[in-house]
Formats: sequence, C-alpha cells, structure tokens
Amino acid sequence: MYDVFISYSSKDKTYADAIIHTLEEHGIKCWIAYRDATPGEKYSSSIIAAIRETKVFLLIFSKNSKASVHVKNEINFATKVGSVIIPFRVEDVVPDDSLEYYLGATHWLEALTKPLQNHILRLKDTIKHALSHDTENVAPVTNATATSRRGNLRNVEAEYLYSKGMTPLRIAERLVQNDLELYAGITELNEGSPEQWADFIENCPDNFSYLVNDNDEIVGDWSIVALDEETYARAVNGETVESEFTLDSTEYICFPGEYNGYLLNMSLNMEYKTLENNLKLVDSFFARLESFAKNGIFFKRFCVNVFRRDQQAFYKNFGFTYKCDNRELGKLYEIELLPYPKSALFEKRDVLKKLYEDHNG
Repeated sequence: MYDVFISYSSKDKTYADAIIHTLEEHGIKCWIAYRDATPGEKYSSSIIAAIRETKVFLLIFSKNSKASVHVKNEINFATKVGSVIIPFRVEDVVPDDSLEYYLGATHWLEALTKPLQNHILRLKDTIKHALSHDTENVAPVTNATATSRRGNLRNVEAEYLYSKGMTPLRIAERLVQNDLELYAGITELNEGSPEQWADFIENCPDNFSYLVNDNDEIVGDWSIVALDEETYARAVNGETVESEFTLDSTEYICFPGEYNGYLLNMSLNMEYKTLENNLKLVDSFFARLESFAKNGIFFKRFCVNVFRRDQQAFYKNFGFTYKCDNRELGKLYEIELLPYPKSALFEKRDVLKKLYEDHNG
C-alpha cells in the first residue's frame, strides 16, 4: 500500500529521489513511475491505478513539470478522484492558467532556498498531517471531504463581530495575525499594526468584510482604503508601505464621487482555501462595489500589493496587471474601473456594469 503518488518531470529525477529518500526514511511509502510501475502493464493504467490508490498526490513543480502534458493529465485525474494535492515548488515558476484552474486554491509549499533538505522535512510534516486522519476503516481525506469540513463560512460585517464580544482592536489583531501567518517575510512595516487598523475598522466599517467559520473565528477578509491622487501614484509605483496609511492620510469613502482604491487584502487562511470560499469573498467584494455605486460612489481604479505567487494568478484572473515591485516587499498590480473592465469576473456583474457604464457616459 502506497501513501503518496509522486508527479514530476523525468528531468527532475534528482529532486524526486531526494524527496523519496526522506519520506520513506520516515515511514511514508511513495509511488513513482520509473520504480513502481508494473512491468508489462500499460503505462497509463499503472498511473491511474496508483493515483486512485494513494491518499496524497505530490506535485514536484518546476519549469519542466509545468511544460509536461503527462503531469497535467495526472493532476486532472487526481482532482477527479479527490486526492489531497500538495504542490512542492522547487523553481521560481508560476503555473499557467490550465494548472491554476486546478491548483489556485491549493496550499503551495515553497522550496526555492537552500538547503533543499529543510524544505523536504517540512514537506514530510505536511504529508504526515494529511495522512494522520486515516485508518484502515476510515476513507482517505480528499479534496471533497476537506471542502465539506472547510465549508459553512459566512460573510459578516463588524456589527456582527461586535455582538459576539469583539472590539475593533481584537478584530484588527486577528486580521494582522492571519496575514503574518499567510505571507512569508512580511513584517509590521509592510502589514501595519493592529492599533492602526482598529481605527479604520471602527471609523470606516464599509471598507471591510469578513468570512467567519462555525466558531465565529475570522478566517478570511477583504479590505480597502481610498487614496488621493498623489498618494495613489506613490502607492502604484511601489513607493509606499501599508504601515504609512492613517485615517488622516486616506480619503473617507462617504460622499458621491470618484475614488482611487487601494485593496489592502483579499485572502483566506490556508486551511479554508477552496473555490467555494474564494467565491464567497469575491462575491462579497462585488456586492459592496455595487452598493457603493448605487450611492454614487465609484472607483476609478484599484491597486494591490501582492505577496504570494498564487495570488498573482488570482489577481490576473481578476483583470489586474503587474506594475512594479514594491520598495520593501511584494509586487504592485492595478486595474482600471473607468472605463469598466472587460475581464470575465467583471463582465458577469450585470448591475454593477450598468451602473459604471451609465456613470461613465
């Protein structure tokens, strides 16, 4: 019985061998085609049987596997049968759209710095965690069953959280902690402080929306501020960090008019990253844009500083385009809303589209 199916390009055999050596040394049995395919059996049949029978699908992601048709076919089948998919990135390569379709909401492990062995040990712990829920009498944890446990998230606003005993500062502390756990390398310089964001949460509640789980813990959110022309120009050119934003240095989104938007965040904690939950967050954001527009409040453009590669793909699908690197950390992306964007996510919002097109003449 195997625990892990190894999906890789044959050009990356060195990586695969190093991973297998460590995993099997720690009792995790791996299936890899060059060693474990049944002699005389049709190659594709061996692959399908192995994916179906293993609990975890490990993708060794590199420029070689990105270009491999066989790897894409394996990912497609692993998704269909509900494997727990763990992408392990060994080169600084971003998945193309076809891979992003399957992997966009999946927790990526990075192995871009030396020594590689440190990352393999972290991978070993991740796989052991994924396997730990299984026994002989319990079905493997699959994407489908994991999604059901990660479901039931609800969009709520600050008033609901206040009713549960939370204060603006406690909300801000949770948001900052979520980001520090999600974005490797960020500090308070990039993120800002809980005290700073508590002011915004208390005074600009419409600038925030939250996803909570069954225990009313905040596990996702989106948040925005509005910037004047000069500050926005500095932001989109990578010359500012979010710790510099204060109530006095940003514009209050209250009266009808046109604003420059800065998207502070739109993210989910890793264990809640599913397609369904991502859509809840996105739908909530568009609903707020529509509410603003009905009250004569329009955004000329948005920019966002992005810290993760999977989120770069997320914002590209949104219609954002890369502008530059931030002076400290991250990459700036921007989208123009006047005229109204042509991306699929915007085009399907019929009411919002009409409001913006009528406003823009």
